[in-house]
Amino acid sequence: MSFIPVEINSEYFSYERLVDNGNESCMKRFAAINGATGITNYFQKQAIKDENDYSVRNYVVKLKGTEVIIACFTLKCGSIPYNEKAIDLKFSKETKLVPGLELVNIALNDYSLRIIKGFDIKVGRNIFYDIVQPIVKHVSQEVGTKVLYLFAANQKLAQYYKTWGFYPVEDESFNERLNEDLQSEYSQNCIFMYKPVAEIE
Repeated sequence: MSFIPVEINSEYFSYERLVDNGNESCMKRFAAINGATGITNYFQKQAIKDENDYSVRNYVVKLKGTEVIIACFTLKCGSIPYNEKAIDLKFSKETKLVPGLELVNIALNDYSLRIIKGFDIKVGRNIFYDIVQPIVKHVSQEVGTKVLYLFAANQKLAQYYKTWGFYPVEDESFNERLNEDLQSEYSQNCIFMYKPVAEIE
């Protein structure tokens, strides 16, 4: 095992690094839902390369006590312009670079959709609150991280991420600049969103 997992309290799921326990070979049975081929291709073709050069850390979420992959997600360190006095971020004299963590990818597995639909819970939300947030909180306690951020591919996803406590940025020039500087290679014209780590319980 390549790391000591953060303790989580999920009733349904466990998580592991992609590089552990033969998970890389299991990626043949991973396809991101809703036809998100960019994410599927990333985990099947690029994720291990990024692991090996220390760019990111990739994780698989499994049905507890099984080898069934329910979801995958990616975290990496970064810095973003941030103004603690403003919820609606804008560039100003008070804006400064602060350390953050980017939730680069998060996707449920289409191959496990029948299992996922059988749960009487919102699986994506459960994974975010019970697995992703505890990892982010742990990292922030060890190295100092002020903001968790992501890029939503469209307005529908942006509205969904709002229910996870993420804020959009209303300043279009701010959003455009962050897209140019920070977005993933396969993403275009995404919507930058952020959640202060102080709001993660």
